[in-house]
Amino acid sequence: MRKYWWLTVVVLWLVSIAYFLVYVNSPALRTAVDASTGLSMLHGVMDLLLIGGGIAIIAGLLHKIFHRN
Repeated sequence: MRKYWWLTVVVLWLVSIAYFLVYVNSPALRTAVDASTGLSMLHGVMDLLLIGGGIAIIAGLLHKIFHRN
């Protein structure tokens, strides 16, 4: 189960990074996000995945480093 959790977090984090790379480089997407409630909510979810995923990955790596037996 641990391996699937780790893989899921990393994949979702990479998806959010890809989304923000497209968002930053696409004026049309930025305009669409500003105009649409649904896309704004998707943007918020991706933001949470980016921040939360980064924290989870760092915490997971620290756990592996300090609890190695």
